[in-house]
Amino acid sequence: MDLKRLENFLRVAELGSLSRAADRLRVAQPALSRQMRMLEVELGTQLFARHRRGMGLTPAGEELRLKLAGPLRQIRQTLDDAQNRAAEAGGLVALGLPPTVSYILAGRLMSRVARHSPNISLRIVEGYAGHLIDWLQRGEIDTALLYGPASDFQMKVEDLLFEQLMLVGSGSCDLDPARPVPVRALSDLPLALPSQPHGLRMVIENAANKAKAMLKVKFEADSFLVLKEIAELGLGYTTLPFSAVRHEVEAGRLKYAPLAEPTIMRQLVLGSSDQHQLSRAAQTVIRLLREEIRDLVQQGLWRAQLQY
Repeated sequence: MDLKRLENFLRVAELGSLSRAADRLRVAQPALSRQMRMLEVELGTQLFARHRRGMGLTPAGEELRLKLAGPLRQIRQTLDDAQNRAAEAGGLVALGLPPTVSYILAGRLMSRVARHSPNISLRIVEGYAGHLIDWLQRGEIDTALLYGPASDFQMKVEDLLFEQLMLVGSGSCDLDPARPVPVRALSDLPLALPSQPHGLRMVIENAANKAKAMLKVKFEADSFLVLKEIAELGLGYTTLPFSAVRHEVEAGRLKYAPLAEPTIMRQLVLGSSDQHQLSRAAQTVIRLLREEIRDLVQQGLWRAQLQY
C-alpha cells in the first residue's frame, strides 16, 4: 500500500475537507479524491461520510486513523533518519506541553530550534497529562513535558525541575511575595481552581488536607487563562506557578504570594514512550529543550529548581 496515500488520508481526516487538504498538500483536488476512493476500495470499507460541509470519518475511518497515526509517524521518521544519516538531523518532531509550560516555553523553544536546527519542523501540541500520555502511547507525539512525580508514569521519564505554587489575586489585593500565605488560610478565601481530577487541583487538595483546611471553591475552570482572568477581576484567588503569571504581575494586574505550611511544589518531567525509539530530530529537540529551560531558570524568567 502507498505510504503517501496513507499520509494523505490522515491529512484529509485532520482537516475534514478535500479542498483544504489539497491546498495544504499542494495536490489537485480530483487526484486527492481518487486516492481516497482507491484506499476505500483497497480496504473494502467506507472511510469517509461525505456531505456538503466536508468529509467526516466513519467509525471504520476513525479506527484506521487511531491505529495509523503513530506507526506512520515512526516509519516516516525512520526513513528521514536513514536518508539524512550523514547530514544534520531533520524532519517533523511533535512535542507535548501542558498549557502553563507552553505559555512560557513554546515560543522561545521554537526560536532556538529555528536558529540551531533549521531542518527540523517542530510541532507543539498542548494538552493535559491524560491526553499527552495517551498521545505518547499511540505514537502521535514524540515526547512530552508532564507534571510528576516521575513514579506516576509507566514510561521513560527524566526529571527536569521543581517549581513552587503561588497564591494569585487581583492587582488590588494585599498579597505580597515577601509574606508567604499558610495553606490553612485558604479556608477563608474564595477560590478558582481547575476541576477534579486535574493534577493541579489534586496537588492543592492534598496540601489542604495536610493543613486541615476546608477549601471554598467558588469557580472551576480547566484553562489557566480563565483562572487568571477570574483572579484579575477580583472574583477569587487561584494557585499557579509564578512563570504562568509573570507578565500580569509585572503589569500590575495580578499579585502573588508563596504558599507555605506546607510549601507546595510541582515536579516537571520529560516523558517518552518505551515502545518507540526517538528519531535523531527528536533527540536534538530534547537537547535544545533542556538548554532553553536552563537559560530561562538562570535568567530568572522561570523560578524553578533544576534537576539536571
